[in-house]
Amino acid sequence: MEVTPVGNAGEGFSSKTGIRISARKSAKNFSEMLTASLETQPAASAPAKPDAQPAQPAPVKEQPIEYTVKQGDTLWKIGKHLFNRDPSQIARDNGLANPNLIRPGQKLIINPAPPRPATPTMSGEVTASWYGPGHHNKLTASGQKFDMYKNTLAHRTLPMGTKVRLVNPDNGKSAEGIVNDRGPGIKGRDVDVSYAMAKQLGFVRKGVTKLDIETI
Repeated sequence: MEVTPVGNAGEGFSSKTGIRISARKSAKNFSEMLTASLETQPAASAPAKPDAQPAQPAPVKEQPIEYTVKQGDTLWKIGKHLFNRDPSQIARDNGLANPNLIRPGQKLIINPAPPRPATPTMSGEVTASWYGPGHHNKLTASGQKFDMYKNTLAHRTLPMGTKVRLVNPDNGKSAEGIVNDRGPGIKGRDVDVSYAMAKQLGFVRKGVTKLDIETI
């Protein structure tokens, strides 16, 4: 049996009221209800901003220290052993005409050490020689006694205390040492290493050789 649809296209039939309803009108009513429903919803809260990072505290500056001279103190002892400061600088800071005439109970101002300059970097080839027995236990330019059995070296310009690595390209051997002296005194040479370093680098017998240098 063929079923013929009743009514116009786009119409529906309400079983409760027996009234035909326009599908277009029904859709419009639904859209209005949906809009009203959305308007009554609480607005979505904006995402919370991350807490601001706390400000980093400023570095604490070292303050001058007031030191009271004790029995048996010398300016050298106060500077070098107690505060690791230059005794002559302490004398200048306190206006001491004669640094040897300090007395117990006297107040001295010990200022902070000045910031150390950045160690210059160096790399390249140098002409190296070595020194040993003839200088052993003699004072170096840094004020330290030269010890031929320690890894130290002399350089004309690198700051005292600079650590360097030397490599002998002829044999691949390397050694690290600390600059604690000035030199060499012979033109054409760039560094004078201790006997210990020359032995590690393998050029004791040769005496003078080319080395690669870098600060570390």
